[in-house]
Amino acid sequence: MNTIETRSVGKMILNESTPARKPRIEHYLIPYYQRGYRWETRHVEALLNDLHNFIRSAEINYCLQPIVVCPGMDDQGMNRWEVIDGQQRLITLHIIFQFLAKSKYLITFEKRNKSTDFLAELGEATMSDENPDFHFISNALTVVSKWFEQKIEHDISYIDEFYSKITKTVQVIWYQLSDLEEENKINIFNRLNIGKIPLTDAELIRALLLSKVKYGLSDREANMRQAEISAEWNAIEHELRQEQLWYFLNNKVKTDHSSRIEYIFNIIAGDEAKNYSTYLWFEKKVKGANEDKEAQNAVALWNETKQIFAKFKSWFVNPKIYHYVGYLLAENYDVTDLLGESKTSKPVFEKWLKDEIKERFKNLNIGSLAYGSPELERFFLLFNILTIQNRKGGINDRFPFDHFKKTKYEDGGWSIEHIHAQRSEPMQEEKAIRTWLLETLKAIEHISFIEVEVQNDEDVVKSEKIIEKRMVNTTYVERIKSLLVFEKINANDFNILKDELIALFDSSSLHELDNLALLSKKHNSALNNSIFPVKRNKIIELEKQGAYIPACTRNVFLKFYSNSDNQPYYWSKPDKTLYFNAIHQVITNFLTKA
Repeated sequence: MNTIETRSVGKMILNESTPARKPRIEHYLIPYYQRGYRWETRHVEALLNDLHNFIRSAEINYCLQPIVVCPGMDDQGMNRWEVIDGQQRLITLHIIFQFLAKSKYLITFEKRNKSTDFLAELGEATMSDENPDFHFISNALTVVSKWFEQKIEHDISYIDEFYSKITKTVQVIWYQLSDLEEENKINIFNRLNIGKIPLTDAELIRALLLSKVKYGLSDREANMRQAEISAEWNAIEHELRQEQLWYFLNNKVKTDHSSRIEYIFNIIAGDEAKNYSTYLWFEKKVKGANEDKEAQNAVALWNETKQIFAKFKSWFVNPKIYHYVGYLLAENYDVTDLLGESKTSKPVFEKWLKDEIKERFKNLNIGSLAYGSPELERFFLLFNILTIQNRKGGINDRFPFDHFKKTKYEDGGWSIEHIHAQRSEPMQEEKAIRTWLLETLKAIEHISFIEVEVQNDEDVVKSEKIIEKRMVNTTYVERIKSLLVFEKINANDFNILKDELIALFDSSSLHELDNLALLSKKHNSALNNSIFPVKRNKIIELEKQGAYIPACTRNVFLKFYSNSDNQPYYWSKPDKTLYFNAIHQVITNFLTKA
């Protein structure tokens, strides 16, 4: 059975289990299938600087990355550790102790006797570039020598302090594999080294828990308990790999855990964001007065893991809690606080969630929201979530947090889009001008006219609407075509035409809420400066291509909020009014109802 523990660097040199050899130190074998020592100057300096910073800090201990070993025998039949992973750190520490003339372990290179002798006799007079091992080991000694010379220049006791603290308080995660066949050792080495996949906190915790829960049980019972935990572990990991559940919970899209169950372990341990801090927390919690107590602690931690996952699943399957929790998590609310509050009944928790969201909008004045308002993105997120939640069942009654967060964290983020184009700086780039003309031509060539509601004259009864008919294709299609025939389009002529077309389709209130919607920055940049019928065509095309368009943004461009509209290509004043009223009703109902 594999075992795992933290072990001080001093215990790697000499411990109670070290064979009674002369000198009595631990022996390590670097197997033939490893390439040898290859750390460069930057790696050696990084390790030395990390150790120095620890010595000068108030921290109690410092942990190096895992050393993976497998027990074996030397020629005298005494234990010797075969190093599966961690060779570079192990050799670098050996070189440091060699320079300091302090006690150290023995390292042997399998089938490379010259490298073994070279490391054992390493000194300023023996450095060499004869082969890669010699070159990198010699360079490491040079780096170590220069580094310590700077440190002892004004502190003669630094070396003794360094060695004492490193051997006593610097820890290594000691991952001891059971006796393995040669092929299995090589497979593990390949995974950890050639594939550049380091051991994760989750893998270390798995080894810790499985190695502890067996105490007090017969072999059969131990195997059954370990198999049960492994099956439960795999089931949780499988479900967390479902993207709808994973992105509902997690915002750190770009720093995805290779083992997603690690997300839960980080919550339990407090997620200090240091290397292996989560594993070290678990190891500390497992430790007990005896093996039976450690087994109980391990089982208790695993049960807590399962309980948190079960809580996440209960949130996920309850529609209202799903949307409320999803909104708060998307807004970086602490999941630990949510777990604490969820210990009540579901109705109480649901009300608490709703109140927390309301608190974020307690000073909201919907009528004052306009382009540039800092709260617009989270406002539109809530509007989209509530719109979907208010649907009466069906396949589209869950807000897709996976698509929303992928866009936010992987695909450039979200922005606020003008439904009808704002007047912008003149365009000068030939390719952009030509694209704008071609897209606009395609959008308007079949539009004869648009009917625009305009302000009443003073002499007209206020309730009477005045409709102005604006001609489109007969006026502008030929002008666009006439510009497109030129090999290089006159930018001034183009910008005059562009501004006229934007004004033609304008229905005022450019920067107000009724002319704004949520759209990804990538899609927003593609739609920028386009008039409404062009944007509508692009939104429809993006939908056909499988792009994620927020539900309310799609509704705008498909004229969902309009009563009956024979002008799908024009964002009119009535359209704006109905859209604003829909926003106001959805948000106000949520904020005012208990």
